[in-house]
Amino acid sequence: MDEELRDFFAWYAERYMASDVHAISAVYEAPLLAVRDGDVIHLPDADAVQGHLSELMAAYARSGATRADIEGMDILPLGPSGAVVTVNWRVRAADGGLVKDFHTTYQLVRDGERWQILSYTNH
Repeated sequence: MDEELRDFFAWYAERYMASDVHAISAVYEAPLLAVRDGDVIHLPDADAVQGHLSELMAAYARSGATRADIEGMDILPLGPSGAVVTVNWRVRAADGGLVKDFHTTYQLVRDGERWQILSYTNH
């Protein structure tokens, strides 16, 4: 499971930083619960999830961010089809400069062959 989740988040980072909102929003369940800076965000449907992600991706693009590196990952399996994963992200600009260093904890469930994100918390 660990390698599979590492591959998932490597793919996620690549598509996220490419602003591929369709690919990324497809791995989020709706409704979605997001927690950012202590604010609880209830996203009731797929359109709301896609809008939320689109806004976040646009903000990263405006900040000059071009890549997201995984600096660490803690994985807590929840049986064969679930996990809670905390990723330490380091977002960098084209020149390698640090834009943002933060952690996000995701609750995931396996939907057949692929992982789906049920909720996330930035901290």
